[in-house]
Amino acid sequence: MKSSLRRVLFLLPPVAMLIALAPTPTLAADLRQGSAITVPSGETIRDDLYVAASTVDVSGTVDGSLLATGGTIAMSGTVTRDLMVAGGNVTVSGGVKGSIRIAGGNVTVTGPVGEDVVIAGGTVELGPSATVGRDVVVTGGNATVAGNVRRNVVAGTGTLILRGRVGGNVQANVNQLRVEDGARILGNLTYTSDNQASIARGASIAGTVRHNVPAHPTAGQQFLDGLIAWLRTLVGLFVLGLILILLFRHFTERTLETLRGSPWASAGLGLVLLIGVPIVALIVFAIGLFLGGWWLGLAALVLYGLALAVAHVMAALFIAHHGLALLRLPVINPLLSLLVGLAFLTLVGLIPVLGGLINLVVTVFGLGAMALTLGRLRRSGAAGTPSTVVGAPLPGSV
Repeated sequence: MKSSLRRVLFLLPPVAMLIALAPTPTLAADLRQGSAITVPSGETIRDDLYVAASTVDVSGTVDGSLLATGGTIAMSGTVTRDLMVAGGNVTVSGGVKGSIRIAGGNVTVTGPVGEDVVIAGGTVELGPSATVGRDVVVTGGNATVAGNVRRNVVAGTGTLILRGRVGGNVQANVNQLRVEDGARILGNLTYTSDNQASIARGASIAGTVRHNVPAHPTAGQQFLDGLIAWLRTLVGLFVLGLILILLFRHFTERTLETLRGSPWASAGLGLVLLIGVPIVALIVFAIGLFLGGWWLGLAALVLYGLALAVAHVMAALFIAHHGLALLRLPVINPLLSLLVGLAFLTLVGLIPVLGGLINLVVTVFGLGAMALTLGRLRRSGAAGTPSTVVGAPLPGSV
């Protein structure tokens, strides 16, 4: 189940990008928001429809594309172009002449789809009455394909059940694969799994069946892979710290002073930023889908990730400087201090659960200290360009 969850989480950002980047022929669109949005049977919307609501029920016709986000989404009408959905429980029993792209918890498709079906979900079902004009791509926990797929099926799931007709090939990376009675595959079946597929006698596979067993690394290989990953992390963070020390010494020094003088204020603000920034960024992204500017939310998430990395480096510098002082060891070069601090934190991070928690806590402290320092520098007018702050001494560098 963990690997299946990772597949879902891995595919969610691309699905969001597909929704965000989906082309529209004009800037005009029908925008609807609220707790419950309904398009009743008999109503025709001759435009693209964008909906955000707790409950969405589309029984009428959308003469264009439909983009919907919500908790429960049901589409029993007709969409003449593409359907793009992000929701908890999603049911598509109506017809879609274009493609379907869905990210959801429980997803059921029982209607006709003219082109492709791309779904990331916890439980995914392509019902017996469903028809797909081109390909099916599915990832998630459990998936059932019982309908008629004209071309290929590509799956990365925990369990995949095939009951319908596939006109092309099936390629699957799964934990369990079942090909049940009545299933027809007109091409090849290729699957990667630790377990042998269960293929019923009543199933028909016209092409070849190929089982690929995933290679499992030895203990020595796992150790070597872990060592390489640790070194890459250490080098990457060290380069980031080197940039901070060489180009932003004054800011780095002031941040360390803030950590020393206002640790709890740093922790409180850091926790607020850790939780609040991604929430605000996602809200901006969602609003931007309707009003424009969705890229601002994605840009905020990128800057947020960079800020977390910088905060981690700041925490490593602080731990190295003050850890050495507590141990009454001689003061060393700031670059060597940086290396010692990063090596310590990255090694601690290898401890299951506890290591990750410790690294998260120190990053929260660093994030809050950076924010406090930026605020103080802005108020004092001391924030300058990189060229104006080079040369300010770090603790222990004199």
